[in-house]
Amino acid sequence: MKRWLLVIGLILCLVGCAPQETEPLHAQLPTRIPTITPSYNNMYDAEAVVTAFLYHWQQAEWEAMYALLSESSQQATPYDSFAALYQSSHETMRLQSLEFALRAQAREGNRIMIFVYDVTFHTNSIGTFTDQNREIRLVLDGEAWRIAWSPGDIFRQMAEGGLLRLESFPPLRGNIYDRNGEILADMNGRMVKILVIENQIEDLDLCINTLAQVLEIPAEEVQNRLNRNNPDWLAEIGLIEGNVFDVWESALVEICNAQFDAIRTRRYIYGDLLPHVIGTVGYPEADEIPQVEAAGFRQDSILGRSGIERGWDETLRGTPGMRLSIVRPNGEPLRLLGETPIQPSQSVYLTIDLDLQRFVTGVLSEAFVASEGAFGDGGAAVVMNVNTGEILAMVSYPTYNANAFIPFPVMGQEQAQQIIEQVINDPRRPQLNRAAQGRYPSGSIMKTITAIAALASGEYTMDETYFSTGVWNRDIPRVDWLAGGHGRLNLAGALTHSCNTCFYEAGYRLDNRDPYLLPTYANMMGLGVDPGLRDIETSTGFIGTPDTKINWHPEPWSYSDAVNMAIGQGMVEVSPLQMAEAYAIVANNGVRYRPQLVLSTGLLGEMDYHMQPEVLTTLDVSTDILDYIRSGLCAVTTDRSGTAEFVFRNSPLMEDIGVCGKTGTAQNPPNPKPHAWFVGYAPRENPEIVVVVIIENSGDGSAHAAPITRRILEYYFLGED
Repeated sequence: MKRWLLVIGLILCLVGCAPQETEPLHAQLPTRIPTITPSYNNMYDAEAVVTAFLYHWQQAEWEAMYALLSESSQQATPYDSFAALYQSSHETMRLQSLEFALRAQAREGNRIMIFVYDVTFHTNSIGTFTDQNREIRLVLDGEAWRIAWSPGDIFRQMAEGGLLRLESFPPLRGNIYDRNGEILADMNGRMVKILVIENQIEDLDLCINTLAQVLEIPAEEVQNRLNRNNPDWLAEIGLIEGNVFDVWESALVEICNAQFDAIRTRRYIYGDLLPHVIGTVGYPEADEIPQVEAAGFRQDSILGRSGIERGWDETLRGTPGMRLSIVRPNGEPLRLLGETPIQPSQSVYLTIDLDLQRFVTGVLSEAFVASEGAFGDGGAAVVMNVNTGEILAMVSYPTYNANAFIPFPVMGQEQAQQIIEQVINDPRRPQLNRAAQGRYPSGSIMKTITAIAALASGEYTMDETYFSTGVWNRDIPRVDWLAGGHGRLNLAGALTHSCNTCFYEAGYRLDNRDPYLLPTYANMMGLGVDPGLRDIETSTGFIGTPDTKINWHPEPWSYSDAVNMAIGQGMVEVSPLQMAEAYAIVANNGVRYRPQLVLSTGLLGEMDYHMQPEVLTTLDVSTDILDYIRSGLCAVTTDRSGTAEFVFRNSPLMEDIGVCGKTGTAQNPPNPKPHAWFVGYAPRENPEIVVVVIIENSGDGSAHAAPITRRILEYYFLGED
């Protein structure tokens, strides 16, 4: 035993411990290692060589392995080919590690030894499998034992020309549905693979020219694709769209004796209705390929690239089945090494109500068309359940057809390319999800947060009043939107009237108390922080502080910054989604729920996941204060002095349901027209939903955003178009 260990140690040292040559690596070939001269009855030396060879395989040390080969083996297989074969085998298997165990040995005469051993492979493809009773042959090469190597020492069938092949069988991508089971995305798009056998084509030139016409590629490229395959093998020539196949099927069969294989592709049933929510699919980026392949997918797999498709990609794509086998060059199987079953994909059910989404999209579109170009570039709307965080509708205008942006568009490549160019060159940026990623000054809808901060901090009381003259003069003369002012108002009345000067004073006093007070309350209500929606891409917006102003302007913070922030100008950037969260907190009495777009996931009606409301924070503000704030917001739509009373005056909503909300008109220099906002929740008692609407660069919130909000609420509660 001591002699055996000594021999192994000597060989490993000679292989791994020898000083490195100074020549470049590419100028060297591994040198055969001298071993102890064996006696014919001594098996220890041969066993040590086998053990060293397998050890170096375990460590992926190709040069050390090659150095142990017999001279004839090295002559038959150059080192580069030897190393490439092992490297490609490891990569094909996705090998993590291997273990070996010697089982037996036998002598064939005086110059040949055979060892029987097992190898256990641990892979990322099919897990762990053991190849038992393998044989490795040694020859007495001069006075040293050497490996009589062939590709069969990787796997026996490779000595017969077998090739290691890993096949992936991805499941069909899951469907996407709305909350009521209406299908939004499926795999019923169609592409067709054209396959031919060259030696079964009567007129090859005619076939090549026909294929070139169908595939819209040069005839030389068709010939190149044929040349890559044995003329007796079935060769894949290209992919065509379903409508092209319908036109050319008969001709391809008659001229080329073609065969076909249908491939299902992604299809968005309502392509321009939910692109900002559902997103699109596509090929992985170069830096994602290692991770994608480790999950069992090929480089050309179609995976989620944006929106729900990306956020819930692992659910929608399932897990591929894998098969590792050895095949002949013509694909005939020789040996199955192992396989794993397909884990089916799951369908995703959104919180979105398709009918509501369609209606909101239509209302926004109608408003822009009716404006005849008087509005800005776009707008957005969000409808959310205030008690759960479920997003019932999320619309960004202008929209676009998501079907054009997938690898195999159902409308065809030519039309898809035209749509893509239009979308990319559109200065209105249709691909921007304004509802979740837009960053806007909030204007007067910020006043609700300012009022809460003033009351909750103790800086104001509910009985305290301010006399509005229409001008505020503490830094520069600032005027109200109503000439002459609003007279004496408490904070609730200031919300109802949207009194600017009242909130200039509130911002000034909050800053004197603590310049971080107003930004902190804004953050607590979801502004300037991650909105918490994990399903799609969102923006955090921005709420300035004395610490962050340096990133905005070089001048230090002053109370003027707080005064601007108090009315939603200056260092305030918010998304409609964030404002939906903030007003949901007011409506539900202080709870900030995580916004969510996915209601459930499952397969064939069996749900693996079902959404549960998730509390992000609870606002540390008394119920009395929130009741007080709500009284001011409800008067916006009911009191004759309310800024949106004239919009809701004759609405059937006001009889039994009631609407509370806030108008906003946000200046957006240098554009002369402000953004129009309205945020409303209903019913007045026991609120259910909040609706946020913004129309960019259009004018007053009461004139442009409030009427759209009214229509959405009437549709939701009363079914009125």
